[in-house]
Amino acid sequence: MFRIFEIKTREERLCEKYSRLMQRAYKIALFDKEKSDRLNSRAKKIMAELRRMNCNLIEPKGETA
Repeated sequence: MFRIFEIKTREERLCEKYSRLMQRAYKIALFDKEKSDRLNSRAKKIMAELRRMNCNLIEPKGETA
């Protein structure tokens, strides 16, 4: 029913962090390109970690909709 008390896996937490960083980078890009680039590089490091973990929560690199 509700996922209030369920513990999230490391993959779920990393996916959420990646999503938040990408959203922030997108919003900040209009005003501060350097800060946006730093956020984007942090997000890319998280994505690389997820790929190393073979996370099934992300899309495979070559398959996009």
